[in-house]
Amino acid sequence: MKLNRRQFTKAAGTGSIALAAAWQQACSEVAESGQVKTETVEVLLDSQGSRGIYQEVEEFERLRRAVGSMIRTQTNLRNFSVDEDEQPSTVFWRG
Repeated sequence: MKLNRRQFTKAAGTGSIALAAAWQQACSEVAESGQVKTETVEVLLDSQGSRGIYQEVEEFERLRRAVGSMIRTQTNLRNFSVDEDEQPSTVFWRG
């Protein structure tokens, strides 16, 4: 799903929808260009509250790179193939 600027701005104005839309936008940006735009990270931060230490340019840039890295890791994990007969690494027993 690709959002244009108007759709993205409209979605960003509403609570949890803003966070989901911003995350989807960030995933699209990483898929297209390999990095997350500054504006998208700002929306993600603003939807969670105060920016805190991320008001500093150096820390904000570190966060932007970390978000991109996290999205690439998420994509790699989701694309990892597991055999149908593979046993789970953790088994929960009722006792």
